[in-house]
This record gives sequence, structure tokens and C-alpha cells, in this order.
Amino acid sequence: MVFKKQSYNPAFTIVELLVVIVVIGVLAAITIVSYTGITSKAAIATMQSDLSNASQKISLYQVSDPDSNYPADQAAAIAADVIKPNSSMDYVYYGADNTSSPKYYCYMYRKGTETYAVDSTSAVSKGVCLQNLVTNGDFRDGVSGWNTSSTSVSSVNNNELSFIVASKYGGVFQYIPNYANYKLHKLYYSAYVKADSPIVYLILNDGTAQGLAVSTSLGLYQTLSNVFSISSSATSLYTRLQDSRSSGWTTNYIKYWTTIDLTTIFGIGNEPTQAQMDMLITQLPNNWFNITAKVNL
Repeated sequence: MVFKKQSYNPAFTIVELLVVIVVIGVLAAITIVSYTGITSKAAIATMQSDLSNASQKISLYQVSDPDSNYPADQAAAIAADVIKPNSSMDYVYYGADNTSSPKYYCYMYRKGTETYAVDSTSAVSKGVCLQNLVTNGDFRDGVSGWNTSSTSVSSVNNNELSFIVASKYGGVFQYIPNYANYKLHKLYYSAYVKADSPIVYLILNDGTAQGLAVSTSLGLYQTLSNVFSISSSATSLYTRLQDSRSSGWTTNYIKYWTTIDLTTIFGIGNEPTQAQMDMLITQLPNNWFNITAKVNL
């Protein structure tokens, strides 16, 4: 009788293959997480270093400037070689207010959801530079930049505008230029308002729809604020304090008007809520700023 030698099959079993696949997947996940953490830390270190170096150059620029001004805007700062274009960042912003006392600048980087900023009053930290899209929001220049044609009385004292409307839906308003830049963006707007009617509204309107912030503490100053999403079909953009009464109009008062493009500053999907913005704004004097201001996150 002849016996055949039994052959040996060295192939993996299904169970062994599954174990190998699982091990490889775990190792890959660990590697990806580690790599992501390393690259994120590297990006943060770059942001911090660049902003810190730039702040020294910006300060030196002011010292050497005949009027002790900071570079007026981002283009001027790049031209003066105090900041540099940085294509590796998702968003770069520089702004200055040479009309304030003391004069002020803010400079920020955003990479993904990481944002760091530096300004003339503090060192580099996790934060953002806010930009006010409204001009003369504290009425320091009277009603310059504001349309008051639908009001019968308007005066400014101590940064407070007071007015009585001349017709239903009258009010004071300002168009925000380049409205197309804000399509599909979320904008935060706020102002300090005193009115004695619940149908006096703080409005942001994009020509197709509008957001309303409603007066509730009648006869008392209160901060009215809202977050409004701009339509892709927007035809204009303006902010307005509107008195919707048909008669019996009384004086309305307003101070410290602000409008901020959240999407550009924080990134799509990372915009703060109205409540979160209300808290961030409390870091600033009068919950308001003129051109630009840094808040910490």
C-alpha cells in the first residue's frame, strides 16, 4: 500500500486575515491621529511665531512714522514689509484704527478652526480680530454715513443718536458696501437701543429677507443683537433701526452699532451663535468697537 504525503497549505485563514486587517487599521488610525496632532501643533507654532515677529515690526513702524500711525490697512502693512502674505493660512487679517486714542491695530491668522491674534494692547493668544462693517457706529462724526431722510428729528450727543420718524417704517439706516461678498455668510449685528414700543426693530436686510432684533425693555437701554444668514440671492445689504408704528411716534435712541461677518472670520460651519457673540463682545468697552478689535477665545 502506498501512502501519499499530505500537502501543507501555508495560506492564512479568514480569521487570521481579519486580525491582520484590524491591526493594520488600528496602527493606521494611530499614525493619522499622531500626524494630525503634529501638523496642527506645527501650524499653531508657525502662527504664533509669525504674529509675534510681526507685532515687533508693526510697533517699530509706528515709532518711526511721523504721525505715530500704524499701517492703515493690510495692503499698506504688506507694502511696508511689516506683515507678509501667507498662502498657507485659510484667512489672514490686519486692520488698524489711527483715529482712536490710543491708536490701535489687530492682526490674526486662521488655519482650519485654529485662530490666533495679536494687537497693540496684548500678546499673541488664541483669539480673533473682529471687523465692524458699519462706519461711524458710535456717531462720533454726527450722522455722517447714516441715512436719516425718513426722520423728522435727529441729533447726536455723547455718542447717542436720537430721532423721531416722519412716517411708518421710518428709521435710520446705513448700506454696507460690496454686499455680494457676504452671500451665504452669517452676520452678527448689534446696537445699544432705547425705545418705548415693542415694534421698534434693529434690522439687517439683504434685499430678499431680513433679521429682526426686538425691543423688550421698553423705555430702557438694552443691547439688541441677532445673527442673520445672507441669501445667495441678496441684492443689497443694510442695517436699520426701524419704527414700525403708524402714528404716535416718540423719540428713539441708539448707540454703538456693530455688524460683523462671522463666516469670514471664523470659517464656514464654525460661526458663533448669537449668545456666544454676545459674550465675546462683552470683552470690549461698551460692547463695541470702531474698526477692529481683538477678542480672546
